[in-house]
Amino acid sequence: MQRGTQYSRDGFLVGLAFLFANLRASIFIFLFPDTSVLLGPAWIEILLWLLVTSAAFLVLKRDNQLGQYVSLWNRNWLLILFVLLTFVSAAWSLGFIVTSFRALEFFFATLLAAYVGSRYRPERLMDALFWFGAILFIFSIALAFGAPTTGTMYWAPFNGAWRGVYWHRNHLASITAFLSAIYLCRMFVAFENRNSKAVLDGFLYLISLVILYFARSATGYIVFMVLNILVLCAWIWLKLSHRLRRGHYVAIVGVTVLALILVLTNLDPVFGFFNRTSALSGRTPLWNYLLSGVVAQHPWLGHGFGAFWTFEALREDVMQKAAWTSPPLIADNGFLDILIHLGIIGLLLFLGILIIAAVRSVRFAIAQKTPPAFFPLLVMVYAFFGNLSFSLFAETEVFIWFLIVAVLFMTTSSSYRPVA
Repeated sequence: MQRGTQYSRDGFLVGLAFLFANLRASIFIFLFPDTSVLLGPAWIEILLWLLVTSAAFLVLKRDNQLGQYVSLWNRNWLLILFVLLTFVSAAWSLGFIVTSFRALEFFFATLLAAYVGSRYRPERLMDALFWFGAILFIFSIALAFGAPTTGTMYWAPFNGAWRGVYWHRNHLASITAFLSAIYLCRMFVAFENRNSKAVLDGFLYLISLVILYFARSATGYIVFMVLNILVLCAWIWLKLSHRLRRGHYVAIVGVTVLALILVLTNLDPVFGFFNRTSALSGRTPLWNYLLSGVVAQHPWLGHGFGAFWTFEALREDVMQKAAWTSPPLIADNGFLDILIHLGIIGLLLFLGILIIAAVRSVRFAIAQKTPPAFFPLLVMVYAFFGNLSFSLFAETEVFIWFLIVAVLFMTTSSSYRPVA
C-alpha cells in the first residue's frame, strides 16, 4: 500500500514535469513568451516549475533521501558548472531578463530530472513514457483530424503535414520516433514474459508509424530507423552475447565503420531516398551564416543562454543573410544553438556531460544485460541524432534535456537502490 502511494505520488510529479518540459514547444503556448510582464505566461511557468520542484524536495525529505540526492549531484559536478554558466551568461546576454527566465526554467527542469533519475529504474521511466506517448498520440491525431488548421502545417512546402500538439512537424516526428523505440523495447520485454501488455504496446507502435508517415519529416524517418535498429541490435546482442568473442566485435565494428563511410560518401543518394538533398532543406546556408556571422561575434561565451532567437529583428536579419524565405526560429541543430548561446566553453561543458552520460549508459547496459537496461543508451543516441537537424536540447522545450539528466543520474553508481 505504501509503495503504491509512493508510485502514484512520483507518477504525478513526473507527469507534471513532462507537461511543463513540453509546454513551450506546444501550439498552445508562445515559443518566446514575453518576459517583461511580471504576471505573464513566462513567469507563471516558472512559478509552476518552482511548485513541482518544491513538492519533489518534500518527498525526498520525507523519504530521508535528500542527502543521497545531494551526494549524486556531487558526482556530477560538470553538470553543476553547466547550469551555473546558464545563469552567469545573463551578465553578457543580449537580453538579461530573457536569459534569466530561460536559466530558471533550465534549472528547475534539471533538478526535477535528477530527482527522477535518482528514484526511477529504466522500466519505470519507460512506463511513464508509455502513458506520455499514448496521451500525445491521442491529442495529436484529434487535432490533425478535428482541427486541421491547428494540428497540421499551414505553410509551403509542407502544407498539410501533421504537427499535432507541437509547433512543428519535425518536433512531432522526432518525439514519435523516440516513443516508437520505447514501445518496441517494451514489446520485447512483454513477449519474453508472456505478458498481454505487448498487444497495447504493439498497437501504439503502429500508431507511431501512422503519425510518422503523415508528419512527412525526414528527420523523424532517420531517427526512427536509427533507434529501431538500435533496439533490434540490443535484443540480438542479449540473445547472442554469451557466444560472441573478440573477433566478432572487431568484425562488427569494421562493418559499422564501412557502412558509415559508405553513407557519408553518398549523401545525395541517401537524402534522395527521403526526397531531400544534402543541403538539408536550406539548413546548410543557415548553418554557414550562423557560424561565420553570429558565433564568430562572441565565440567563447556566446550571446547569452536562450536569448538570441527571442529577438525578431535578429531572426529577420538571419533570414536575409541566409537567404531563407521566412525567419528561422531555431538553428535547426541543437549543438549549434548551444554554441550560439554559450560559446565554445559552454559547448565543451555540454559535450562533456553528453559523453559522460553516454559512457555510463553503455556500461549500465553491459552490466545489467536486460532490454530495459538499454533505455539510457537509447536516450543518448536519440539526443545525438535528433539534434543533428533540429534543436531539441533546450531551445523550444527542455524535455530531451530532462531525459538526458535523468539518464545521467540513473546510471551514476550509488550505494542505494531507486525506489521505483
